[in-house]
Amino acid sequence: MEHRLSQIQTQKLTLSPQIRQYLKLLQLPIQQLESVLEQEINENPALDEVSDSIEDQPLLQDEAGSTQTNKENETNEDVSELDFKETLKKLDELDENFKESMYTDFSKTRNHNSEEEEEKRNYLQSLITQEESLSDYLLFQMTMLDLSEEDQRLAAEIIGNVNEDGYLAVPLEDIASSLGKVPESLQTILEKLQTLEPPGVCARNLSECLLLQLKRRKEDTHLAQNIIQNHLPLLEKKDFLKLSKKTKASIDRVKEACQLIAHLDPKPGSIFYREESITVIPDANVYRDDDLGELVIEMNDEPLPRLRINAQFRKMLKDKSLDAKAKEFVKNKVDSAIWLIRALDQRQSTLKEITKKIVESQQEFFDRGFSCLKPLRLKDIGEALSIHESTVSRAISGKYIRTPQGTIPYKSFFSSKMEGVEGPESQKSVMEKIRTLAQNENPAKPLSDEKLVELLNADGLKIARRTVAKYRTLLKILPSHLRKYHR
Repeated sequence: MEHRLSQIQTQKLTLSPQIRQYLKLLQLPIQQLESVLEQEINENPALDEVSDSIEDQPLLQDEAGSTQTNKENETNEDVSELDFKETLKKLDELDENFKESMYTDFSKTRNHNSEEEEEKRNYLQSLITQEESLSDYLLFQMTMLDLSEEDQRLAAEIIGNVNEDGYLAVPLEDIASSLGKVPESLQTILEKLQTLEPPGVCARNLSECLLLQLKRRKEDTHLAQNIIQNHLPLLEKKDFLKLSKKTKASIDRVKEACQLIAHLDPKPGSIFYREESITVIPDANVYRDDDLGELVIEMNDEPLPRLRINAQFRKMLKDKSLDAKAKEFVKNKVDSAIWLIRALDQRQSTLKEITKKIVESQQEFFDRGFSCLKPLRLKDIGEALSIHESTVSRAISGKYIRTPQGTIPYKSFFSSKMEGVEGPESQKSVMEKIRTLAQNENPAKPLSDEKLVELLNADGLKIARRTVAKYRTLLKILPSHLRKYHR
């Protein structure tokens, strides 16, 4: 063992700050990119956002590394500075006038049109509404029950432990313990709460939830209750023969009872909690131009701010009287701004080229839908554009494209291939065919996986039954013996 110095020559890839910034911007969806650019504008004084009315200045001037001057540029910059100061002066005047007149004008209007203002205020307040929650609905109904003030307090505690599906999420014993009560004292209150709407609410498990709903039915539900209480595993398997033997009822009666159970709501509280629709901003819009007879691509950069180098900072770079530290600070900020503008431009260019290649490869999709998607890999796009497939993956991550078939993720265009008689088909087009077959089947005789294989083979697609079963599961389509009773 000894200490010594040695030199070793190795090769490794090191990403420059510019490349890192480009990759970071490339990966961001347009909503996040807009936020990042706004943050950069706030943090870097060398960056300016270009308004729509300003077109006299180029977006990017590379004075950061050059000391050459140009009289025409300096003249333009001086004019721009004067215009900018004049604009600021007008804005200040408008702001002062607004401050002076705001309260006096408002008070006059308020005195002369008090009734109108009151109507407007009431109208605006009526717009600020909040959807009623399951908890609110239960608390409202609770006031109509025959409960003492103390029991109402305990009932409110129980309702506070009901989850979004409508189930009591905490054991009654734990609630009683936290309140210093015995479980029996809460049991009676719980039973009263279980009579509230929607049917099945405040149940402690699935069986109790379904039983609560069955007990409200006018028809005879004794067989269905028996199946839920004692034979739930057989019900899940749809084993009608064993159910018939266990309940000593005919198979037809068992099937009727199972169909009745299938129409019950296993999550009674879900009607109060609908999923919020996700709003996305597509990075590109593809549509067919009837006049040109071809697909047109429009990149959506409207939400993004247009950037340029601050004119004052460009002047400071040429100021020979500026001390070294100040000039270094200015140069670093301008360099950073230039890198950002170039990285943003490169991001937009890369995404546009990827979009073009996708449109070229998936022409039929834009006219006929997912069933006509062709096999496409990230590697195929990467090779066509001479970039690495990981760059393609970054570029499409979390991004959407508006098409005649709807706004869909970029990743929807990529899938592996399967062999067909007329050539390879994409996995997603096969899944779409399975979805279509299941949607158009006879509800009384759902298609089995074997039958789906036969139909797909007849359509010229070679596919195994286990593959059909896997795709059916991914599509959240139930097996044939369950689909019959879940329509």
